[in-house]
Amino acid sequence: MRSFAFAGALLAGLSHALPQDGGCVTVTDEVIVPTSTATYTTTDVTTIHATTAEDQGTFTLVTRESSTETLLTVTSTVPACTATGGSTHTVYTTSVSTPADVAPSSVAGGPSGYYAKRALGLSPRQTACTTTTTFTTTYGATYTFVAAPNATSTFTDYTAFSQATVTSTQYGGTAYIIATATTTAAASSCPTGNATTTQDARCAPSALTSAYSGYGLEYASDVPGSGAAYSTTTSDASSCCQLCADTASCAASTWDIRTGVCKLEFPVDFSTGELNCGEGALVYYDAGPDHPMAPGTGLFVAQLCGNVEYGSAKPDDGT
Repeated sequence: MRSFAFAGALLAGLSHALPQDGGCVTVTDEVIVPTSTATYTTTDVTTIHATTAEDQGTFTLVTRESSTETLLTVTSTVPACTATGGSTHTVYTTSVSTPADVAPSSVAGGPSGYYAKRALGLSPRQTACTTTTTFTTTYGATYTFVAAPNATSTFTDYTAFSQATVTSTQYGGTAYIIATATTTAAASSCPTGNATTTQDARCAPSALTSAYSGYGLEYASDVPGSGAAYSTTTSDASSCCQLCADTASCAASTWDIRTGVCKLEFPVDFSTGELNCGEGALVYYDAGPDHPMAPGTGLFVAQLCGNVEYGSAKPDDGT
């Protein structure tokens, strides 16, 4: 019995003598040594406080007069009835592929009777250690400033300013506009039971774009080349897109979830002025810690007969 007791104590001691996870962290410090010294001369500056206004010359305000051309008419259909007496279901004319379901992850504990492997070491250390290493980098310069002998300069500080304004009118160019019209659906089209709405497959929620580079879309610049944009309000992004799909030469649509504003984009050829289904909009998000938004919290974009350009700015997060 004594030999068994001795063997138990020996095994317990060996468990604490096995390699342990110390959790050590290595910190590297860089020491920069300048390679040269640069010397600059400075001049004492005397400030003169002006008692009169500074004349900033003449500002010319230019007004441009352009001819106006109507590209087309966007017609909105108002339903003759609002209640259907049943449910409303939307069907898209072409099937839209959706991402495959993600396979569920394995159960953390494993199947019944499974025993997880223990952490490294039978008795891991809990205290961390830190190792510091230092390396030297040689570059740059040390700057020295020396006052220039017998040299001074003056600076006049103005507190008031004056400026004359003239106006000038220039003529030329063409301003494109979109006409609007409204029609009411026939009363006979009102359903008495469950209603089915058919929309273009490009207007399905899964086909719309609401993010770029992982951030929500914040701004849109209408027809960056040349053309016109039609603005209205709709209840959702798909309805806005469908209005574009029902209108000839509508390149793209943007719908703002924050305001409900829907815009249809109609680009034209710069040289001929003809509708060309070109670039409809430039959509982007701004920089800064308050600007990048979560996907789906800004604009929803649909490309119909044209295309949309996306732009992004790196968030102000130190990267």
